[in-house]
Amino acid sequence: MAKAGCWYLRTMFVSAIMYNDCSKLREGGQGLMLGWFRRVGVPTAVATCVLWTLPHSCAAAPPKPIAETIEAIVARMRADLTPDDLMKADAATVERYVTDADRETLATRYWTFRSDAPCRVSVMRHTAQATPPYWLAERGFTRTDLRVRNDEYEYEVWQKDFPAGPIGLGINGFDRHRPHYFVSVQPATPGGKLTLSGFDPPDQQQYVMRPGSTIYHDWPDLVLTEVPESLRGGILLPTIRGRAREAHLIQGFRATPFPSSRKPDLVALTWSGDPRTSVAIQWRTSPSVRTGMVRWRAVGSRTWRTVEAKSQDLHDARILNDPTVRRFTASSSGLKPGRAYEYSVGSPGGTWTAPATFKTAPARPGQFSFVWLSDTHNRPDTEPLLQRALQTHPDAAFCTVTGDLVDTGQQRDDWDQFFTYAGPFARKLPLVPTIGNHDTIDGLGADLYLSHFALPRNGAPGLQPERSYHFTYGNALFVALDCTDSIEAQTPWLDKVLRNSKATWKFALFHFPPYALSQDYPEIEREWVPLFERCGVDFVLCGHVHHLQRTHPLIGGKPAPKGRRAPIYLITVAVGQGKSVDAVPEHSVLASKPGPPLYHAFRIRGATIEMECRDATGKLWDTLRVRK
Repeated sequence: MAKAGCWYLRTMFVSAIMYNDCSKLREGGQGLMLGWFRRVGVPTAVATCVLWTLPHSCAAAPPKPIAETIEAIVARMRADLTPDDLMKADAATVERYVTDADRETLATRYWTFRSDAPCRVSVMRHTAQATPPYWLAERGFTRTDLRVRNDEYEYEVWQKDFPAGPIGLGINGFDRHRPHYFVSVQPATPGGKLTLSGFDPPDQQQYVMRPGSTIYHDWPDLVLTEVPESLRGGILLPTIRGRAREAHLIQGFRATPFPSSRKPDLVALTWSGDPRTSVAIQWRTSPSVRTGMVRWRAVGSRTWRTVEAKSQDLHDARILNDPTVRRFTASSSGLKPGRAYEYSVGSPGGTWTAPATFKTAPARPGQFSFVWLSDTHNRPDTEPLLQRALQTHPDAAFCTVTGDLVDTGQQRDDWDQFFTYAGPFARKLPLVPTIGNHDTIDGLGADLYLSHFALPRNGAPGLQPERSYHFTYGNALFVALDCTDSIEAQTPWLDKVLRNSKATWKFALFHFPPYALSQDYPEIEREWVPLFERCGVDFVLCGHVHHLQRTHPLIGGKPAPKGRRAPIYLITVAVGQGKSVDAVPEHSVLASKPGPPLYHAFRIRGATIEMECRDATGKLWDTLRVRK
C-alpha cells in the first residue's frame, strides 16, 4: 500500500480511538491498534504498515525552550553552589536561580497546543504533591472542589477558560513527583465542538474523559474510576509520569561513584552478530579521548588486528563529577568458531587496557553453560554472584539478565555502577540483556539501555532495533522479548522465529512473568504463551517480582499431563528475595520465602539440561534435570 494510504488509515484509527476504545490502549499503542485493525477486517500487512508510522515509544524529548531553560538554571547553580549544596538543594535554593524570564517559559512552554474554539482547560493535580505547580495560581487557574480518582491516586481539579487560539501549560514542579498532572479540555459552551492541534510535545494522544480511560501511557492499566459528571465527555490528554523529571532540580543532582577518565574502563562484551564468528566490545572514557580502537588476535598468534570503534557522548548535567562520558563500540567479525582470542581497547597514543580473552561459539553444538540473573538494579550483589557462577560453571559462555539491570534507566550513573559490578565477568563473557520496566522507567524510553549495548538487529518489525532479538548458541535458541513495549506487535515475529528454529532447546527471555504468585499479565498469556506451548519452548526466564519461583511444565496455566513436554517458567532475583510467600501456587513446584540474591546456571549436554540455583556463598536453592 502507498505511504499515503497508511497515513490515511492511521488518521482514521486515531479518530476512532478518541471516541471508542481509548481506555484500553496498551503501552506504545501498537498492541491495541493491531487488534483493532484485525477486528475491523484490515489485513495484517496493512496494519503493520500503519503501525510503522506510529511513534515506537512513549518517550519524547522535552520541548526545546524547557530543556534550554533548565540547562541554564543548572549552569547558574553549578557555578555558584558547592556539590554538597547542589545535592541538598531545596525549593528555596532552586528559586534563587530562576529568573522572571525562566518562570514565564516554564509556566507556558512545557505543554502547548491550540484550540479552534473557546474552551475550559482542567488540570488534574495529585493531591499528595507537597506544593501545587507555581504557575497554576499565577496564570489564573482556580482550584475547584472537583475530584478525580483512580485506584491509586486522587486529583484535585484546577480550571481556567481560554479563548480560541494557543494554550500553554507549565511544568509539574521542580520536585520529581511521579503522579504527573493530566489535562482535559471542554468547549466553553455546553454542547459545542472544538478541535485541538499543534501539540508540543508532538504525537499527543486524545482520549475521552470518562471512567475507564487511562491517563499515563507508562501505566496503561491504571484507569480512571471516578470522574465528575461535569467533566465527562471532554478531551482527555494523557501523559507519561517520566515528564516529572524534566524540571527535577530539588535534590535532583547526583555524583557517580565511578567517574570516567582517559583510561578505558567499563569494558563489556555482547553479540550483535553470529556468536560463532563475531563479538561486539563496548567501553567508555572521558570525552577528552577522541578516538577508540580494538586490537585483537587469536591466542598464540603474534599478529594484532585493529578495528576502529564508533563513539557516542552521553551527557547528564545533573551528574556533578562526570556530566559527560564517551561510549565506544567496536565489532570484530570474521572470527573462527570455537577459538580463543585476546583483545585490548584504547586509542592511538593513549592508554590501552590489559589484554583480556574471549572464546567464540563452536561451529557444531557441544556442551556449554550459561548464567542467568534478573533484577540486578545496579547493586554490588551482582559482582559476587557472577564470581561464584564462574567458579561453579567455568565453561559458562555468557550471562543473560532479564530486565531491571538498573534502578533508573535514564540515569547514567546507574549504568556506571552496573558495568562496574558486572565488569570482571563482562570483559570475558558476553552479556545478553532484555529490557525491564526500570530500564525504561516512567515511559521515558530505553535510549541509555540501547546506548550501552550492541545487540542483534533481527527483532520484531515496528520496534526499535535491539529491543527484541534472537540468536542460536550450540543447540539452543534464545529469544529476547521486550515486554515493556507492545506485546501483540511482537507475536508474529516470535511465531516465525520459533517455528523456523531447529534447535534442540528453546529459551524465551523477558521481564514480566506470566505465571507468578498472581497472574498479572493476561496479554502475555494470551499472545505469547500459546506460541511457547505450540512451538516447543522449554524454558521461560523472567524476573520483576523479586522472588524465586519455578513452575511445573504448564499447558494453559495448569500442570501438563505426566510425560508431556511443556514450557517451564522460572523467576529469579539478584538483589534478594523480598516477597512473602504464603502458599506455593498450584502451577508451581517452588516459590521461596525472602532470602539472599541468587543466580541460576544451565548446563546443556546434547539432549540433557541441568539447572541449579545458588547464592553468592554457593548454597544451593534449587536444581532441575530435564532430558529429551
